[in-house]
Amino acid sequence: MSSTTSTSMLGQKLFNGKTKTIYSVIDQPNLICIHRKDFHDPASSVLTIPGTRRNSVDHPGRFPNSQQTRLHTNSELNSRGALVTSITNYVYEILRQASMPTFFVAAHGQVDMFIAKKCTMIPILWIIRRFANETYVKRNQEISLGHRFIPPIIEIFYKRHPIVYQRRTSTIINPDDNYESSSDRESQYDDSDSDSDECISSIWSYEQLLNININTDNVKISRTDIEYMYEICCTAFDILEHVWMSQSNCQLIDLKLEFGLTTTKEIVIANVYDIDTWHILRPNEQLISNEKNSIEEKLIWIRNSLKTIVDIDRHSFYQSKLHVDYELNEQQEIDTISLPSKTSRCIIICSSLNDIEYGQQMKTTLNEIYNIQCDIRLFSIYKSTQTILKFLSNYSYEHCRSTVFITLGSINNGLATCLSSNSQYPIIHCSIQNLDQQNHLIDMNSFVSHDTLLFTIVFSLSSAVQNVIQILAMNDWRLWAKQRGRRFKKHMDLILADQQLILNQTMKPASVLLIDK
Repeated sequence: MSSTTSTSMLGQKLFNGKTKTIYSVIDQPNLICIHRKDFHDPASSVLTIPGTRRNSVDHPGRFPNSQQTRLHTNSELNSRGALVTSITNYVYEILRQASMPTFFVAAHGQVDMFIAKKCTMIPILWIIRRFANETYVKRNQEISLGHRFIPPIIEIFYKRHPIVYQRRTSTIINPDDNYESSSDRESQYDDSDSDSDECISSIWSYEQLLNININTDNVKISRTDIEYMYEICCTAFDILEHVWMSQSNCQLIDLKLEFGLTTTKEIVIANVYDIDTWHILRPNEQLISNEKNSIEEKLIWIRNSLKTIVDIDRHSFYQSKLHVDYELNEQQEIDTISLPSKTSRCIIICSSLNDIEYGQQMKTTLNEIYNIQCDIRLFSIYKSTQTILKFLSNYSYEHCRSTVFITLGSINNGLATCLSSNSQYPIIHCSIQNLDQQNHLIDMNSFVSHDTLLFTIVFSLSSAVQNVIQILAMNDWRLWAKQRGRRFKKHMDLILADQQLILNQTMKPASVLLIDK
């Protein structure tokens, strides 16, 4: 997106705070554009981050050569606003994999801006804590620093001054104008003050929140809405904690979440992920670190870590593993040898032509819903054992690729036993039974050797698919997030169905019970 196009889409300036400016989007009344500022210290008129685009010393006109221009461009990418925006984009990409409801729509052509759904903020701050940090211990002195909460605890804060959009008569404001808000109250409070006394009035218990009526944009926040936000907090923390731990060996200490009510009355996560939105403990790092790293250095580390997690491709992965230390020319081939893909994979092996139809059903589910590469093969252990072993050797060199085998057919066809005895891959046998077979007990001695079952046995296609996903999700954060999101949705569907059931019962007249005399 060109800078001209990026600027032309900006409409009215709705909010101007210390850390961000919010614009409307022309011809899109349900969308906003959030510009994250580099600095938010009103007492300082001197910029403390060297080399940003706002520093007159580093103005592009002072750079006579291309090398200095590239340095200037890099400083823009590492400015506070660009770093926070980039981190926010990556986090919402992770949550998108789990189909979590968020206000994030898309990245913007300008590195310190992104497009989101227009929201009215709900004045509640949720803090999910896995460990007790200094802030928590000061308020709860009986808890020791570093105490691990199992499960994580959730603290609820009421915010006195949530963001309020300005309503002005003009429809278009030039973003290049040196505009300041005419409302001191709206400019005074922003999300950077979410822990300060002037922004937070008190800590509420979950029971208090249930019994206090909160109205946002003339919509009453119901008990179901509160349970909905609570479950989103648990799910979002669970997902982000798993991603940080499994991909970077880092511990998520705590996480702050805020919610907004969209123009369609949908409750969504409406966070901007700054340095204080969460605290992350790196390997071999103490909970209270003596390192004097600047905020920008921490943001750069977080941004680069998330970029590695979200944007990693197979070329960069293998080049980093093999320590390739030469630079590739623009015309040079990226691949000099054929490298295996790192994506997850499932191999379905049928024992007869009749099983192929079931294999196709599983392949469709794994491909279309979970984006798992799936191959279907046809073998028989009784006709050619050597063929199966040769087939298995095709996968033995791909050590970095997560692979699961599914065998289909009769429980006694021997495919699962042969594969599990000659490989380290997890094997799942899906036994396809007819109605007559389902009414008889299975002779376990016919496929158990040495009192040890060498593979997993399931009796339905859905069970086989579920086992594949759970195994592959251990090394694939996208699968893990998708599964966690589906679990959240099922839980909320059950709560909503229960609420509807209660509502239907209260609306119906009491039935008359007839008793035979």
